[in-house]
Amino acid sequence: MTPSRDLPPHVIALALFRPNLDVSFKGWMGGAAYLLNLARVLSLLPPERRPRLMVLSDGPVETPVTRALFGCDATLGVFRPDGSPLTLKPKWFGRLAPQGRPDVNAIQIMLASVSAVFPVFRTMFAPSNALHWIPDFQHKHLPHMFDADELVRRDEDFSTMAYRRTHLLLSSQAARADLDRFYPGTTAKVFVWPFTTGLEPQLTPASDPRPRHQLPEKYLFAPNQFWKHKDHLTAFKAVKLLKDRGLDVVLACTGQQNDFRHPTHFADLQAFVTDHGLRANVRFLGVVPADELLQLIRFSAAVVQPSLFEGWSTVIEDTKALGRPMVVSDLDVHREQCADVTGTRYFRRSNPEALAAELSAAWPRLTPGPDPASEASALVRKQQRDLSSAHNFVSILDAIRSGTPAS
Repeated sequence: MTPSRDLPPHVIALALFRPNLDVSFKGWMGGAAYLLNLARVLSLLPPERRPRLMVLSDGPVETPVTRALFGCDATLGVFRPDGSPLTLKPKWFGRLAPQGRPDVNAIQIMLASVSAVFPVFRTMFAPSNALHWIPDFQHKHLPHMFDADELVRRDEDFSTMAYRRTHLLLSSQAARADLDRFYPGTTAKVFVWPFTTGLEPQLTPASDPRPRHQLPEKYLFAPNQFWKHKDHLTAFKAVKLLKDRGLDVVLACTGQQNDFRHPTHFADLQAFVTDHGLRANVRFLGVVPADELLQLIRFSAAVVQPSLFEGWSTVIEDTKALGRPMVVSDLDVHREQCADVTGTRYFRRSNPEALAAELSAAWPRLTPGPDPASEASALVRKQQRDLSSAHNFVSILDAIRSGTPAS
């Protein structure tokens, strides 16, 4: 293998192995979405500018995340942490494993060319080109959501990343403000890179999901896993307030129903719905595939995002891609994400009265989707965000390789 001829401009080693991931991807769908969207947007770049991804895994190749990453054009293969290939794209098979046997020299050249190892969550794993990632500082804002051991571990890891590591990635400017607040004088080079959405509305013709899920013509939609900080309870209380006042709305909910920190949380929500006579108003649809999620957003009257904390909201990115109205809690990160769209309604977080007031005011003007004109405009903005996202990550890799300061 001739490095000058065969090596891509950047190689990223995606560190999908333990113990790097074991404390961070435990049921967390947003983490997987973040990595899949990185691979997706980098695949949009022309080959001469496109970084390549080496997926390093100590697990089976046939997992949903690994399989999806392998399907992206930017990914050249899946490897064990020591660099031995598990599966390669045809183009790279001949270069890294000719005659079906790994070319140790070629693989070592590839590994030596890695611009960044990403994402790095655990500080005991610290190669010189590690790009550490702190998705958010939820434990500082909502400490009651964590047990004592996890609070200590997060503080220790985050402090080490901030003061004793070289490169640190954050998901939003809101997170950057939190870093400055909670870990002042950070010495790491800090980069901010928010993800976009993996939904592709233009590739998915409209298909009405309402008959399949027995939904009314006009409904609200809350697509969020049922973790306690997502604050479904505030949304359910707002629905109850509206019902008591004569406005009978239906809120459809999708998402994983297990919160490993609060095992009884989903059962508690179900009990609230039953005890307050809301079973016709709050519909639990379970986990749905991406195409069905897209249709549920597309046909909704509005998407409700009541979360108490986000590093960067997948719900908002998905909804923006379809141009649907949103009613969201007043988090700084929500305002940051919605800066490029108009008409978003904000309510005071954890306040059912405030959410009910916004929904009551908006309801007469909300109409079910689809809205082709709005969707077409949203697609143009999404494609612009995708390319900007890809170029921004390449700039981060350029900065890491050259040793220049983060902006």
